[in-house]
Amino acid sequence: MHRHAFNVGRIVDPEKCLSKIHVLPLVEGPDGRFELRFMIVMAHQISDGLSSYNWFSDFLRMLNLSEKELETEINTGRQEDVIRSKLPPAQEDVYHRVATIKARQRWFWAITHVLRHLRKPTLQSFPNPLKREHRLQYPTTFPPTFSKIFNYDPASAPPLTANIITAALSPAASARMMSLCRSIHVSIGAGCFALAGLAMMALYEERFPHVPAAQRLPFGAGFPLNPRAFFGWNTPADSCMLAFSDGFAMPFLPSELPVEARFRLVAARANRELKMYQKRGKRGGDGASGREGKRERGAWEPHDPRRLLANAYLNAIERSDSKLPEGLAWGVTPHGDLAPPSSSSFRATCGVSSIGRTAQWLAAGTYSLDLDGSEGGREKDFAADFLDLRQGVRAREEEFLVGSNTDAEGRVRFGVSYDESAISGGWAGRWRDVVEGLMEGGGRVSERARI
Repeated sequence: MHRHAFNVGRIVDPEKCLSKIHVLPLVEGPDGRFELRFMIVMAHQISDGLSSYNWFSDFLRMLNLSEKELETEINTGRQEDVIRSKLPPAQEDVYHRVATIKARQRWFWAITHVLRHLRKPTLQSFPNPLKREHRLQYPTTFPPTFSKIFNYDPASAPPLTANIITAALSPAASARMMSLCRSIHVSIGAGCFALAGLAMMALYEERFPHVPAAQRLPFGAGFPLNPRAFFGWNTPADSCMLAFSDGFAMPFLPSELPVEARFRLVAARANRELKMYQKRGKRGGDGASGREGKRERGAWEPHDPRRLLANAYLNAIERSDSKLPEGLAWGVTPHGDLAPPSSSSFRATCGVSSIGRTAQWLAAGTYSLDLDGSEGGREKDFAADFLDLRQGVRAREEEFLVGSNTDAEGRVRFGVSYDESAISGGWAGRWRDVVEGLMEGGGRVSERARI
C-alpha cells in the first residue's frame, strides 16, 4: 500500500485538505491484543521531518484520551481564539531583520550577491554510484488494488517511480558506532553522515574499479537545515520550516583502509561542517544586538544565520526557476551581471539528514495497555502504545535522500526515499547491505550485488 501511495495521483487536494489519515485493517495478536495501523499522508507545505514526529506523538496521546477528554479537547480546539493562538508563524515572519533603513537593506543584498559570486566553490563530488546506466523512460504502473482511495489515472500519475528502503544497524554495530563517535567527540548525527558516505564510497569503488585512486572525487553530501534555532525559536516544531545548506565534501577513502580509521576521519570532517550551521539566534527584536553597523558586519560571516538565510532564499529562487520549462521560466538572475555563484554548480552524491534520538517523541512503553486497572491505573475501554514507524517522501528526479535517527533501543536506523526511475532498486538494496555491515567489521562490503 505504501508503494502505491508514492506512485499514484496526488492524495491530498490542497483545496480540500493538506493531510489524510488511512486506518488499515486490524491485525489480531496471539495475546488478544490488536495491531492498529495507520497510513498518514501530509503535504510538504505543512510538515517536515521534525514536525511530523511531534504530530505523531500528539496523535498517540489523543488515542489514549477518554471519550469525555477527547470531546473537551475538540470543543475547545474549535474556538477561534484557540485556533489563532496555535497557528504557527510563517517562516518569513521570524526572519532576522536585515536593517531598518532602506539604503542599508539594499547594500546588504548587493554585498550578499557579490559574496555568493566570490565564494570559494565546494569541491566537485563523485556521482551517485547507484544510478542506472539509462534512466527508465516511463514510470512503473500499478494495478488499481486500492482504487477506492487512490487515483490510478495515468494522466495524474507522477513522472517518475518513487520508492523507499530502510536499514538498521544491529545493537552491537550501533553500540560500536556510538563508541567511536564518543571517542572522537562528535555527534551521532555526524556518525550517520559518515556511515552513509562510507557506504557510497565503497559502492563507487566496487562499481567503477577502473577509476585510478588519484582521480577519485570526494563524497558530496547535501542536507536540509532546521532554521528554527537561527530565530531562537525553541518551541516544539509544529509546522514546516526548512532551509537548505550548500552541502560539503568528504575525502574519498579506499575500502582497504581499516573501517574505524575511515569512520573517524570522515565523521570528524562531517561534525566540523555540521557545527558551522548550529549557531543560535536570539529571540525578539531584529534577532541581533548592538548597533546596526555592527550587526551588518557580523552578517558577512560565512555561517551567520542572516547570511545563511539570505543565501538560501536566493538559491531557492534560482533552483525553482531552473526546474521550469523554458516557456515558463522567469529568467530570474539574482546575481545580475555577475557570473552565477560557484555553489550553483555543486552536485551532491546524495542527500543526508539526521533528526537524532526518536525516543523524545515515540517510544514503546510510553502508554500502558492495561484496561481493567490491574496495574494501578484507571479503567478504560481503549489504550494504544507505539510499535513502529516508517517514513518516506516522494523523491524528485535523481534524488536519493538518506534520513537517519536513533530509536529508543539505541539502534541506528536509516530510511531512504529515492527516484527508482534513476536509481537501481538492486543497487539501493546493496547500499542497505553495506551500510548495515560496515560496523560489523565491513565483511559485507566485499559481497557482489545482485542486480
